Amino acid sequence: MTENIDEILNHLKKLGFTEYEGKVYLSLLNNHPASAYTISKDSGVPHSRVYDITRRLIEKGIAVSTGIKPEQFSPLSPDELVFKLKKEYEQSTEELEKQLKSISFKSDFDPVWNIPDREQAFKLAGDQINHAERSVYIGIWSEELPLISKELKDADRRGVSIFVLIYGDDTLDFGEVYNHETEGFEAIEELGRTLDCAVDDKWCISGALGGLRDSQIIWTRNPSLVHTIKSYISHDFYLAEIMKQFGSGIDKEYGKNLSILRQKFI
Repeated sequence: MTENIDEILNHLKKLGFTEYEGKVYLSLLNNHPASAYTISKDSGVPHSRVYDITRRLIEKGIAVSTGIKPEQFSPLSPDELVFKLKKEYEQSTEELEKQLKSISFKSDFDPVWNIPDREQAFKLAGDQINHAERSVYIGIWSEELPLISKELKDADRRGVSIFVLIYGDDTLDFGEVYNHETEGFEAIEELGRTLDCAVDDKWCISGALGGLRDSQIIWTRNPSLVHTIKSYISHDFYLAEIMKQFGSGIDKEYGKNLSILRQKFI
């Protein structure tokens, strides 16, 4: 048996296996073809239960039997099992989605979820951009742009309107791209760089990616917060356009990157 059997068993149980089914399957991966006696000895599943469990695995297409005496069993390969489960869950969730849409429902709350770290934040943002149908508004720093540029480009190719605010000098060869000065962001070392993204007016993510402090990132479908984040990004687009046209005069009046104003409202 593998050293991480408990962790694998937990994943299998989340995917519909009973504990005995998981143990028998893992036993077969470790030693196959195998008799009921060998499976019982290796897995700890009572010998009286092994035939019942293997029959269930065979019915599910997860194991096969030699059909001869003494009967022996072999497992579906790990790759084939994962592929099979993915397809089954995809079909089940698609069917469930269709059926649930027939129910008249209006949510009385829209939760705001915390995201534990920057890796999860970009994974979630990438997944949502991959499902974008109309628009993506995103504010991102040059340092993190490579983490999400492929998803943005793929969405652009699908005809999604892409609006990108880049903190730094990088650019993209697609979408509407605006650059934002980074001078004067004293809190970056402590809070970390930021990520703000609104997709299809339905979903948003926003927060600091972590510096001296831990990351502080949230995501939600709350319409008011989605509108707020989209508006926040849009206002920086407006500012970027104004700075491009009147930058020297604004710098003279309010300081580089509006530093005088920033100090006023800290």
